[in-house]
Amino acid sequence: LPAVRPGHGRRGMTGGVAAGQSGDLSEAYLDRLLVCLRGSPRQVRHTLAEVEAHLRDSVADGLAAGLSEVEAERQALTRLGPPATVTGRSALLARPSSAMLRRVALTGALVGGAGLLTVGAGGLIAWWLDALQGNLFMTAPWPEGTYTRADCARWLAGDPHAGSCVTAMLSDHVGDFLLEAAAAGVLGVLGLALFLFLRGRWQDRATRTALPTGTAQALGTVLAGLATVAFLGRFIDVEMIQHGIGAGEPLSLAAAAAVTTVIFAAAWRHAVHAPAPLAAVAAAV
Repeated sequence: LPAVRPGHGRRGMTGGVAAGQSGDLSEAYLDRLLVCLRGSPRQVRHTLAEVEAHLRDSVADGLAAGLSEVEAERQALTRLGPPATVTGRSALLARPSSAMLRRVALTGALVGGAGLLTVGAGGLIAWWLDALQGNLFMTAPWPEGTYTRADCARWLAGDPHAGSCVTAMLSDHVGDFLLEAAAAGVLGVLGLALFLFLRGRWQDRATRTALPTGTAQALGTVLAGLATVAFLGRFIDVEMIQHGIGAGEPLSLAAAAAVTTVIFAAAWRHAVHAPAPLAAVAAAV
């Protein structure tokens, strides 16, 4: 890096002038650079200070040449290059920072909690479909010879008014599915509560900028979309081969996953199109 000019304090990135969006560009760039840096805390701090001073000098030169604040900083960031150019190593190859680990934990809590809550919502849809169409629509009975008298006795004990082993079997299988879906829904609520709690505690800029804007929403959209396609394909297959017997479970999960996909996609679109300095940083570097 060029020698650092003396006399530069901790001013704004445009030499004391109100920076607005341009100052945010540099701050976001320095946050990304910090993720790539390795070494002792003193080495990291000195390197970051040197890069920041060089960035201020470049912005000041652009202003002296008649550029606007935003254009001067864009040009300085372009000349400086991506953080991997400065450090010689990619952020993907660097040791994960604590901010990156916190952001990954937030992403996992959000996407995982939403996924489990989706299964719980699928259980509610299945309960409604079971009330409308009956157990045979929700699950297919096991073929004869694949269950024992002991199985029948257990199923009939759970539903004494079933009248037959097959009816009791269907009731037992649907009940298991609804119970498992309800448990998943409860875990999903706890996961989302954990996400909200951690997000409230981790409000520092390093955590918020450790991953690109909309990463969690994009991941949720992709995973929920894949689940929708998989469950819908299973529903169509069962509908065509078994004439609807057992089609209720994949249908209920496909419907819940489709709703989750729409919600995540809307959140992703909002995150990407909302005013954010990171989008401008990506374009600048």
